[in-house]
Amino acid sequence: MKEDLKDIVNIQGEGFLNSYSQIFFSDNRWLAFLLLLVSFLDPYAGTGGALSVIISNLAAQSLGFHSFYIRKGYYGYNSLLVGLGFGLTFNLGAAWFLLIFVAALLTLLFTIAIQGFLFKYSLPYLSIPFLLGIWIVLLASGEFSALGLSERGVYTFNELFAIGGKSLIDGVEWFDSLIGSQCIRTYLYSMGAIFFQYNLLAGILIAAGLLIYSRIAFTLSIFGFSLAWYFYEFIGSDISVLGYSYIGFNYILTSIALGGFFIIPSRWSYLWLLWLLPLVIVVTVSLQQLFAVFRLGVYALPFNIVVITFLYVLKIRGKPGQRLVETKIQHFSPEKNLYYQQVTNDRFFSAEEVPVSLPVMGEWTISQGYHGEHTHKGEWAHAIDLIMTGSGGEQFRGEGFIPRDYYCYEKPVAAPADGTVADLTDGIPDNLIGENNIRQNWGNSIVIRHGENLFSQVSHLKPGSIKVKKGDPVKKGDIIGLCGNSGRSPYPHLHFQLQKTPHIGSKTLHYPLSNYLMKKNGKMSLKTHSVPQKDEKIITTQNHPLFEKAFHFLSGRKLRYEISDHPLKWLKGSHTWEVKTDEYNNSYFECLRTGAVAYFYNNGNIHYFTNFIGTRKSLLYYFYLGFYKVLTGYYHDLTIDDNLPPDKVYGGIRLLLQDFAAPFCIYMKAPYKLSYLLLDEDFYEAKASVKASISKSKKERLEFDIQLSGQCISEFHFRQKNLEFKALCTES
Repeated sequence: MKEDLKDIVNIQGEGFLNSYSQIFFSDNRWLAFLLLLVSFLDPYAGTGGALSVIISNLAAQSLGFHSFYIRKGYYGYNSLLVGLGFGLTFNLGAAWFLLIFVAALLTLLFTIAIQGFLFKYSLPYLSIPFLLGIWIVLLASGEFSALGLSERGVYTFNELFAIGGKSLIDGVEWFDSLIGSQCIRTYLYSMGAIFFQYNLLAGILIAAGLLIYSRIAFTLSIFGFSLAWYFYEFIGSDISVLGYSYIGFNYILTSIALGGFFIIPSRWSYLWLLWLLPLVIVVTVSLQQLFAVFRLGVYALPFNIVVITFLYVLKIRGKPGQRLVETKIQHFSPEKNLYYQQVTNDRFFSAEEVPVSLPVMGEWTISQGYHGEHTHKGEWAHAIDLIMTGSGGEQFRGEGFIPRDYYCYEKPVAAPADGTVADLTDGIPDNLIGENNIRQNWGNSIVIRHGENLFSQVSHLKPGSIKVKKGDPVKKGDIIGLCGNSGRSPYPHLHFQLQKTPHIGSKTLHYPLSNYLMKKNGKMSLKTHSVPQKDEKIITTQNHPLFEKAFHFLSGRKLRYEISDHPLKWLKGSHTWEVKTDEYNNSYFECLRTGAVAYFYNNGNIHYFTNFIGTRKSLLYYFYLGFYKVLTGYYHDLTIDDNLPPDKVYGGIRLLLQDFAAPFCIYMKAPYKLSYLLLDEDFYEAKASVKASISKSKKERLEFDIQLSGQCISEFHFRQKNLEFKALCTES
């Protein structure tokens, strides 16, 4: 019972604060506290807002809605806005409390219903529930005689005199005189109006909170408002005389939403705002004329119309844009979204892409690549031919007069990804060496469907070797045939291509391949999202039992590391991490000592850390850095390269300045390198040594010496300029 009560308190506490920060698309705790303070600059408005959030979140939990949405503030922020507007508009009394309760519940119902509808289109509901809630309450209020209209804000100086006399009025006038620019004053009034606070102090506090939360969001708010201001001047209108119920904040919120939150911030998102913000202005002015008939404010309706419409337009594009990129995984910070997107582009295939591997096993050579000199031309340019070679580069043993002399002949051909056999041809005989079968150009071939508009084709297979039939499901790695010499093939080789249609010989598709090793000058590097080039030696990756077991992190597993005799209290002692799974089935480590979490992903061949949340004064943070990307196989002298997001390595003023410049230039890099040094496989136990490093500058490096033995990462030794420690695994 106590645990249940504790969970309820935690859920409601998080949901209460996040309801405030969600208005600016954030889950930042400091911003939430600041906005809570701003809301109480008018105590009645603040009280109305806080009560509405509590009522909505408790009702959502009692109805059985998922705690994740309550914690994030999704069910509370629209009720908060209704409560703020209600508290500012009406006098306190019994009817006031009753109608706050009714308005909060009504807004919650609108929130859940609209969320359910727009969820089908992957669209946000923004503040539509607030608009419906506040309009209904205001229209109905004329019939409630017990609910009196408030006069607060009408006679401001009388109210100030009653609170603090003439000295308070003098102080307010002095503070007011500090900001002379009408543009800046109106910007700050617009900021305050988001929380129904029409004063400069509220605007200053909100702007400061926005700056603390996100440098990009802050600059976007200024950019959007300034653009709107000068557009009003250009068309002969005056933004400063517009009603405070929608003054400027439509432009601020639109800029943040489309410039850096729902869209990855970039120069292209800023450029699109040059066109979108005038649309918001036109919509705002036209709706103001319409709503004046009903004596209602348009509030954030223009912002909702333009943002939701534009996001819907982006979602029905034929393919994802390269310039305007939608945020796929939301980190509730424009900077984090941008930094994560930057490194993820190179690390992973997008959600729309299927990871496709090479259809072979072992070491092969690319004899002809894209736009080849022999056959890969025009609409069939995006294909590769694979052969096997000996130590001297030769393709065959003996004289090479028959197909069986060639190293690649009769070698297994595997399905490059999960799918279904869409088409195949068999029974075409192998050619004599040096001859071509132009009439049956592709030879024995198999086409596999891997997804919508994605098919793979392997050709020139040995007749009678095909092990599947049309319609059969296949798994990645399943043997589907043997390499042969049929079709237009003067010597045994394997032709491989990706295409959009299910027919043999379809037009080819440029498509990167996943998870293979490239061997060059005796050294190997891992390729996770690349197209092999002519003459490259490639190797398909194979797991090693030692690495596979060490990085097999199932939910519920616990790892415990010990650091003895260290001067830093936060490092010394025992550190226990538990593997857990979140609501979206993402795996992560949780540090039971600090509460920090590190998300990870394993695709079967590679372990990735994808995100770290929490204090850097946690051993888990260094575990995240050291094992950022690890191939679960062993290849001597293999080097793995990657890049960490700048915000996971840097901090302070350096990162602050980078945040401002990030949409246009990311100049701070954090390259990661992992090297495989030694594998000792004796009769009793296998042991391995690897080394990882992260370069912050030419003079500063983070280095990790790592040992694997048994079924775990037995130890890792960290060295930096001012920090060194060794952590030993005591339980796995």
